Amino acid sequence: MSYQLSSFRRFPAAFAIVAASALAFTGLIASANPAYAQSGSDYRCAGLAEQAHVAATGADNGKQVSAKRFVSTGKKLCEAGNERAAAKQFRAALKIAGVAEVEADSQMASR
Repeated sequence: MSYQLSSFRRFPAAFAIVAASALAFTGLIASANPAYAQSGSDYRCAGLAEQAHVAATGADNGKQVSAKRFVSTGKKLCEAGNERAAAKQFRAALKIAGVAEVEADSQMASR
């Protein structure tokens, strides 16, 4: 006697394989998200951004507009997931405002 599985009986096994593959792929995509989406605690988009914002707010009127523009651009870059470019914008705002970056935070970022 020959026992062949009908296509109906093979369907649950095929469905289980496809479902397991889909779950694995979803996990892969979730782990490949940018760092800012996984953890909002990136130094460049948290601590450095706050330093730049405070410095821009306290700058002279002539420099304040320019510094705030750099901070705004940096925040948009953080939202887009480009922390490196955002850090350059925040550091430019600090430079315009004449404020040095806090060293303790920059040492933490280098870890």
